[in-house]
Parts: sequence; C-alpha cells; structure tokens
Amino acid sequence: MTELQLYKFCQDKEIEWREDRLILWIPYSDIEEFVKMIGYDYFSDVGIDVCLLYNCIAVELNEICADFEIDPENILEKDY
Repeated sequence: MTELQLYKFCQDKEIEWREDRLILWIPYSDIEEFVKMIGYDYFSDVGIDVCLLYNCIAVELNEICADFEIDPENILEKDY
C-alpha cells in the first residue's frame, strides 16, 4: 500500500486524530477494499484490532502507517 492509496481511500470517510492516535471509521461496505489495499498477507499473521460499531469499524492507523512507512500526518494533518 502506498501513501497515496491510503490518502485516497480515506477521502470520503470519517477520520480524525484522537490524542496521538489517527482513527479511521470504515463502513462495512468498504472493508473488502481496505483489506485488498493493505494486502491479505498483512491480516493473515496477526490481524489488527478494531472497534466494532453499529455501521462501521474504527481502525487506528498509526501502526499500519508505520508498517508501510507512511507518515500519518500526510493522511490527515494534526490541528495544533
């Protein structure tokens, strides 16, 4: 996954900083696209922790960004 791919994927989704964690809310209909973008191998070893909500999942992007050498602030700039 590239930084540009992740940036484009996040454009029409709710995403925000919660303290030092970048959280992305992914509607159920977009989970397959997210998995394909990251790659099935990424999920086959350990998976990722998510928060299951009534209409989506919430994913912390910090570790994913680190694994793909993406600066999370390039996905969503922090408001200081």
